[in-house]
Amino acid sequence: MAPTAPPKMSARAARLARISGAMHPLAPIKTHRAEANVPDGFLSTKKDKRVMKHSGFISKINHVSPGVNALKRRRPNKKLVATMESLADALPELTNEADGNVKQLREGRVRHKSLKSRPGALKRKEKVVRGEMARFGASMAALAATPEATAAAENQTMAVEDTTDTPATPAPATTNRWAALRRHISTTMEQNPAFTGQGAGKG
Repeated sequence: MAPTAPPKMSARAARLARISGAMHPLAPIKTHRAEANVPDGFLSTKKDKRVMKHSGFISKINHVSPGVNALKRRRPNKKLVATMESLADALPELTNEADGNVKQLREGRVRHKSLKSRPGALKRKEKVVRGEMARFGASMAALAATPEATAAAENQTMAVEDTTDTPATPAPATTNRWAALRRHISTTMEQNPAFTGQGAGKG
């Protein structure tokens, strides 16, 4: 049987024992045991206590249950239930509106998209600005290419405005320019099929 340490006396009991004379005032807390197999010096040094504490810690680590070190698969090997055909069937079919958008893209019309705050937004903004400037230049060129009215027609319109108080109709040149600009924009910009149908109904 391994030797056991004697029960430690409380501070109050040790004080009373010293006062009453049952214990010598200079006696150490750990008294000598004649039947002990371990010398008293082994229990008093800090190095030996550290060795004992370390040995107990190592023994706890070595006696861990063997199931903890068993390898576990992170994910079971399961086969995919879905196939490419089922995924294709789950996708929504193209509607008439989507077909109209594809048709407008094939005709070379412009699709405007909002810019999101992501890396490289300034470059995308610069690209959009250059595209808008090029489109604006093409619109102005188409507007300037319309035939202008003669100077005589303009003078005649001004004379009619001076003699009559009725509001005059806009000049033919201005009307032709706005009509050409609207026609150019309608042929270069993407339009919603719903609005296109409304315009055809009104016409």
